[in-house]
Amino acid sequence: MSLPCRSDNVLASGNMNPPAGVQRALLLTTAGGNRRLFVTFFETRDESTAAEEHFESMGDEIPEHIRGCRTGVDTYEVLFEDEM
Repeated sequence: MSLPCRSDNVLASGNMNPPAGVQRALLLTTAGGNRRLFVTFFETRDESTAAEEHFESMGDEIPEHIRGCRTGVDTYEVLFEDEM
């Protein structure tokens, strides 16, 4: 399943302009493509908190029909990571 063309272009161009401190980002979608989950990884909670304003302003840079609407924010700590 691929993302709509405009999203592909934004992602491929590298013009997403992530906030400072982002170490890794994942964009997940459902099989039907009607729901997405954007996950970012930071080294510290302070970096994550500092990026909040930037994430809020991304709504001004990327139209809602491309980015979707932000419905919630949760914070987790990574307890285990391994590549298989």
